Amino acid sequence: MISAVIFDFNGVIIDDETVHRDLFIQVLAPWNVPLSVEDYARLYLGMDDRGCLSAAWRAARGSDIPDTILTELIEAKSALYEKKMEEGLPLYEGVAPLIRELAGKVPLAIVSGALRPEIEHALEKNALVSHFSFIVSAEDTPRGKPDPSGYLMARAELLRRGLHRGEPETIAVIEDSVQGLEAAKGAGLKAIGVGHTYPLSDLTLADLTVEHIRTLSPTAILSL
Repeated sequence: MISAVIFDFNGVIIDDETVHRDLFIQVLAPWNVPLSVEDYARLYLGMDDRGCLSAAWRAARGSDIPDTILTELIEAKSALYEKKMEEGLPLYEGVAPLIRELAGKVPLAIVSGALRPEIEHALEKNALVSHFSFIVSAEDTPRGKPDPSGYLMARAELLRRGLHRGEPETIAVIEDSVQGLEAAKGAGLKAIGVGHTYPLSDLTLADLTVEHIRTLSPTAILSL
C-alpha cells in the first residue's frame, strides 16, 4: 500500500503550463532567442525556469547563458507570473477535493520546478497549504526534472520525518510530463500520469494513467 503521495505542481494542481510557455517566449524574445510552441512542447516542457532558459539560450546561440542574464530572466519571468497569479490561475477540476481526502489518509508533499513563492501563493489562495507536509521547489534542487534529485530529496525528507516506512515503492507521485515521470522513476517511486499535458500514449513510464485528475480516486492511488 502507498504510505505517502507527492504531487507535481504545474500541470497537475494548477492549470498553467501554457502560461509558463508564453512567459518563457516573452522574456527570451528581447535577447533574440526564439522559442516556438512546438519546441517548448517537444524539448522543454517539464523543465524548471533555469533549465528551460539555459537550454533555449544554448540551442539558439551555441553557448551557455551568462549567470547574470539567467538571473535577470528568471526574475523577470517570476514577476510576470506573479501578475498572472493575481489575475487568477485555475486549479484543475477535482484536484482540491482529492488533496483534502488524501491528506486525511497519508502524508502529502510537492516536488516542483516552480519557485517556492509561486507554489505557496497558489496553495494559500486555495486553502490547500496546510495539507502538505513540505515542498521541494526549484530553489532546493541542483538540477531540474528529468533529474531525480527533487524526488530523492523528498524521499529522504519523508523518511527523516518518519512519514513513511522507507521503501521507495510505497511513495506515489502524480505527474503530467514525461520529464517528471522520468524523475520519479529515477528515484524508485511509483508514478501516476495524468493526461493534462501529454497524450497518455507518451506517459509509458507511469504505473497508472488517467485522462484527467478529476477521475483519479484516493483508492486507486493508495492501492498501487
